[in-house]
Amino acid sequence: MPDITVEDLGRGDLKLKQLKDGFRFGTDSVLLAWFTASFVRQNAKTRLLELGSGCGAAALLVSARAGACSIDCCEVMPEPYEILKQNIDENNLAGRLRAFNCDIRQLPKEILGQQYDLVLFNPPFYRRTEGPAVDCKKANRLAGRFEEHGGLEDFVKAASARLKPSSGYAVMVMKSERLGEAVKLFEDNDLSPVRLMTVHPAVDKNATLFLLAGRKCGPRGQMRVLPPLITHFRNADGDIIETDKMIEIYNKEHRDCFI
Repeated sequence: MPDITVEDLGRGDLKLKQLKDGFRFGTDSVLLAWFTASFVRQNAKTRLLELGSGCGAAALLVSARAGACSIDCCEVMPEPYEILKQNIDENNLAGRLRAFNCDIRQLPKEILGQQYDLVLFNPPFYRRTEGPAVDCKKANRLAGRFEEHGGLEDFVKAASARLKPSSGYAVMVMKSERLGEAVKLFEDNDLSPVRLMTVHPAVDKNATLFLLAGRKCGPRGQMRVLPPLITHFRNADGDIIETDKMIEIYNKEHRDCFI
């Protein structure tokens, strides 16, 4: 069996098992969950689909923020998929979350037969020939970082195909350099960009990530660029600490709404 660590997700009693040497969840998963939940109407029974769930960090966090939602989770790699199932069962979420071991380009009939209110995804940041070096022997980490099982276009196409027309939203997180590509892919796949937020490590630093939402078959020209999210600042002692907004995202109850 692979080495597994257990993390406290900081929401209720949720715990996350993940591979010690695999692709591990980070700030991008936390922000994706927060941004996604901001498109869920409170107390509404919302059906979500996550493409590329890994061990389930984002799905578990969304489930905590939006208590009435159900989530279908897709993961292609066998080991993260098995841990995803354990995370669902051990957090008593089997009635709301389902795990599927599948490629996003070949979704199973249980998913193809559904239309979803929201589709979220945190696709690999790098094309196969780009990005920082990674130990290719660690297949799970490689697949999480590089486009081994589908590129950004595949994720956007799969999301658009499964959304309810006019009312469904696709929500994603991606490194900032690919913003132009993502917006074009949304528009080419009947997803009208409606909300964009850039994420900056400091107030005087360029964006490193962006959060983007698009509405299926929605009217064009309605994208709002939200205030930037600044993750850290340097205090009077020179220490780098989290901003109040990041502390709120990590620790407080959900109250944002971007619909």
